[in-house]
Amino acid sequence: VNKNVLVSAIERMEYIFDNFEIIQVSVSGGKDSTAIYHLALSEAIKRNRKINVFFLDQEAEYSSTIKMIKKLM
Repeated sequence: VNKNVLVSAIERMEYIFDNFEIIQVSVSGGKDSTAIYHLALSEAIKRNRKINVFFLDQEAEYSSTIKMIKKLM
């Protein structure tokens, strides 16, 4: 089957929400974890569910990264 990356990622997120009660997304502030966060949040909204968001501040982060993480949380 010819699928693009977004369709495949959405299907994987649906699988996760179908099979797990607690969903936790670890974010670093980078583009990849931010994209996964948005996919998970979209699926949670569709299903009227919540997600947990985890961020570990290693005290070496840019202040702009910290601001963005606070906005996500």
